[in-house]
Amino acid sequence: MNQNKTQHRSILVNSFSNFVEFSNKHFTLAKYLIKDERDVFYRIEKMMLWTMVITIIIQLTIHLMPVWLAITLAILLAQRVFEFVIVYARNFIFGRGRVFTDFKDAQQQGEWLIMMFSLNILQVLIIYSVWYRLLSILDPQAFLGKLTILNSLYFTVVSFLTVGYGDILPVSDFAKILVLTQGVLTFYTLVIVVNGLISIHFRK
Repeated sequence: MNQNKTQHRSILVNSFSNFVEFSNKHFTLAKYLIKDERDVFYRIEKMMLWTMVITIIIQLTIHLMPVWLAITLAILLAQRVFEFVIVYARNFIFGRGRVFTDFKDAQQQGEWLIMMFSLNILQVLIIYSVWYRLLSILDPQAFLGKLTILNSLYFTVVSFLTVGYGDILPVSDFAKILVLTQGVLTFYTLVIVVNGLISIHFRK
């Protein structure tokens, strides 16, 4: 009896896997800020907390900035959203993250992942609120309703929760595209990331 198994290869899966590995190697902040391998998870937490503080400061002060600086910072913040997608795709789709090799205790592994996920989600929500706020400053007609600091955060959370009260609506094409990207990210988060977290946390 032939024991050899046919190896099935997928062009899409291989291409996406290579893209994730390339992006993880070259476009994630941790690769540049965390050079020392010792206490790497502690360093990741510090990096996340600092970037969270910086993101909040940008949200609170973006209306006071020169337009060129505000746009530059808004573009740079896209890296954080991109890294969120790449890191969790690498962990939960391909199972190659450091957390799968360095953590020996499954319970501790799940707890750390959930904490980092919560921090990442908060950061992504604040980033989108920054983008909505900046867009409303550059184009007051981009949304139906004035986007103050509070309203931009409110609209971001409502959109993420897919509630959709309708009191604030995207009007311009760019605003609609931006909201669509958040909708896609929400779907990715719920289907891929949350499912992966639940599996890791309750796996014994």
